Amino acid sequence: MIEKEYLASRVATANEAQLVAIIYEGLIDTFNECISNLDKKESLDILMDKCRDILAELMGTLTGDSEIANNYKRLYLYINNIITEGYMTKDKSKFEEAIKVMKPLYEGWNELGEKMYMENIDTNKAPKVVVGMTYGKGYVNESIMNNQDRWEKG
Repeated sequence: MIEKEYLASRVATANEAQLVAIIYEGLIDTFNECISNLDKKESLDILMDKCRDILAELMGTLTGDSEIANNYKRLYLYINNIITEGYMTKDKSKFEEAIKVMKPLYEGWNELGEKMYMENIDTNKAPKVVVGMTYGKGYVNESIMNNQDRWEKG
């Protein structure tokens, strides 16, 4: 539960590039889980569905017919092919190969996200995040202040 709350907090405060990095991070984590669960068919089936869902979401974000969009599409299809082969043959090296391909993309988007964040701080365009505690009926919630100076549930 704490992990989901942490992820929700990260997503709520992330810029566009950081969101892409979070998706790549989740995909890489799922590839690692696949490696750990190669001998557990039921778990591996669920994890493969998750991998394919993430890849489909990434492909769905690509618009237009630019060289970059086409290269990303080919890359995502390649990743899908090698993890499918790894799933069919129970070959962890295929998932390791997928990680090797995705890791530089993750690192690049993560670095871009950090750069964008720092530039926004320097120009005072960063989202104003104020964390505080609000008390309700037996639970504690986080609240944040958005750019319009309104409180939102965190």
